[in-house]
Amino acid sequence: MAGPELLLDSNIRLWVVLPIVIITFFVGMIRHYVSILLQSDKKLTQEQVSDSQVLIRSRVLRENGKYIPKQSFLTRKYYFNNPEDGFFKKTKRKVVPPSPMTAKVPFPLTLRFKPMLQQGIELLTLDASWVSSASWYFLNVFGLRSIYSLILGQDNAADQSRMMQEQMTGAAMAMPADTNKAFKTEWEALELTDHQWALDDVEEELMAKDLHFEGASRNKKEDA
Repeated sequence: MAGPELLLDSNIRLWVVLPIVIITFFVGMIRHYVSILLQSDKKLTQEQVSDSQVLIRSRVLRENGKYIPKQSFLTRKYYFNNPEDGFFKKTKRKVVPPSPMTAKVPFPLTLRFKPMLQQGIELLTLDASWVSSASWYFLNVFGLRSIYSLILGQDNAADQSRMMQEQMTGAAMAMPADTNKAFKTEWEALELTDHQWALDDVEEELMAKDLHFEGASRNKKEDA
């Protein structure tokens, strides 16, 4: 038995759907001309730089920890992987605002379209034809690409979809987008790393080598 039909206020079309299209278009136009006036490299925030440096420190500890004493290695490992308040245990949650429904497509869709059209809505029983405001925004971002190319040319700064693809390739990003996932991966790698002292027999190995002290002293006498 089918559930009751959901009704959407007609004012949403005038005050949500159309404004998103108009605002997205003009924001892209403004972004294009502002980026032309302000040609500057994208700067990383202090938090992004700090997180990337921490990941580098942890990787260096895993690779070169065998050259420091065991107690020093365990102290550094405890700082990162302490189960209670270790650095990698401090998750950084991002607040995701709710995304209300804005429109409904006039044709039925399968459940495979729900992740694409209903971002921010966690309702398994909701029909896949409904579109959330966040999904509607991204549809406009990619849908207006041809219009931007027609008005501003191919190489324009208003093409947000192109900028998203460049960010996904990691061309200008030194820090992964998902910080929590990067921390979890590094935590697991460091947790599996054990200290193996590489300088245990360094004195014996050094004394066993032929250092050619006689040849070095002879060269000094000749130079004198």
